[in-house]
Amino acid sequence: MLRGRRRWCHDGDPVTGLDSGHEPPAHRSSDEADPSLPARGRRRTRTFAIAGVAAVVALGVGGALLFSPDDGTEKVAAEAKDQGATAPITQGDLTVTADIDGTLGYTGTGSVYAQSPAQSPDQGDGKDLGGNQPGGTPPSQGAGGPTPSGGPSPSNTPKNDKKDDKKKEEEDDQLSGSRIFTEVPAVGDTFKQGDSMYRVNGRPVPLFYGDAPLWRALSKGVSDGPDVRLLKKNLVALGFGTGLQVDDKFTDGTTAAVKRWQKSLKVPQTGKVDPSAIAVQPSAVRVTAVKGAVGAPAQGEVAGVSGTGRQVVVNVPVDKQTLAKKDDKVSVRLPDGKVTVGTIASIGTVAEKGEDKGMGGGGGKAAVKVTVSLDKPDEAGTLDGAPVSVGFTSQSRKGVLSVPVNALVALAEGGYGVEIVDPAGNRRLVGVKAGLFANGRVEISGEGLAKDQKVRVPTQ
Repeated sequence: MLRGRRRWCHDGDPVTGLDSGHEPPAHRSSDEADPSLPARGRRRTRTFAIAGVAAVVALGVGGALLFSPDDGTEKVAAEAKDQGATAPITQGDLTVTADIDGTLGYTGTGSVYAQSPAQSPDQGDGKDLGGNQPGGTPPSQGAGGPTPSGGPSPSNTPKNDKKDDKKKEEEDDQLSGSRIFTEVPAVGDTFKQGDSMYRVNGRPVPLFYGDAPLWRALSKGVSDGPDVRLLKKNLVALGFGTGLQVDDKFTDGTTAAVKRWQKSLKVPQTGKVDPSAIAVQPSAVRVTAVKGAVGAPAQGEVAGVSGTGRQVVVNVPVDKQTLAKKDDKVSVRLPDGKVTVGTIASIGTVAEKGEDKGMGGGGGKAAVKVTVSLDKPDEAGTLDGAPVSVGFTSQSRKGVLSVPVNALVALAEGGYGVEIVDPAGNRRLVGVKAGLFANGRVEISGEGLAKDQKVRVPTQ
């Protein structure tokens, strides 16, 4: 028959409600008496308590019921109403997190502009190696003027006139006259290298990767420059520049690559690239706002864009900024309740005061901007500007043994233990040292403990 009395545990750990550093005393044999107990309390038994788990974790105070079995065996009396279940001792990492609100969005911001056609050489005011006229145009001999031999000029024969007119039409029909948008992107559209972002007069304007747009027309004979390198790098990446050396020189090979690219777009194969023929961005983009309109003049801002990578921005209060360490892993609870993993990509160096409580985690307090990149962006879906909760690691223990918190037993003589259940169903009480509490588990250490051992877990 079991007899017991109720008492409350008042251990002082403010986080766990248990003194994780408290060492349980060594067990006494059944014939030894505790001199600290009154004579009537000296029994040939061991007294223990089943800890009230909810009170231990939430309040730091555990309600415990003390039992004094009449027999001295180590097997708990079979007459106990709650036989309990078992759970294995596991080995792994335990982590305590501090949750701070953040905002899920896309990386970076920027704008796409429709470039104006480059000024043709004969519209410039410079001199070219070919002559002294502005733009490098040689002095005119006049239509039908004599050649040095006195014969008619070959360039002005009817046959050559048709070829020149056709070439001029192919080169200039997009570079002069009215130019309007015939297609613009939509919000949410994404574009990668080589994709057509919009159309002008029916012609596609593809996306090239680079740090700055072209500022001049590129063709055979231009001086070396980084814009030539940008062009060649993109042609190679898109598969049109096989064997082409990526450098600052515009070569015959560059001309051939440009023509192959132009053929794929179904535009005139001139071998020349005008700034208005491409849109340049550092990487793939997602449209966040549309500025241009079909039928409007093809100039100015076409769209506001962001990157396609997913990120979470968290404004961490300055009194918690030590939680954030670059390259640390964090948990991100998404609006649908799912949890994914992210990596701290950057930490701001300037604390800014939030204006209202809508500022993630700041609530009007001074906060530091922390950016988190998602390890698996696809898990975040397409939500933009959605609220999320980010778990920063505040404490962590690696490779420790742990059990469910409610497997922990508060011993009457002080300290804690767990009931080990052997394959035959026999149970024995083993003293343990309680460590870190996290996610419903508690770290334990002590003699005779091993991974995969079964411990008793109350079911009531």
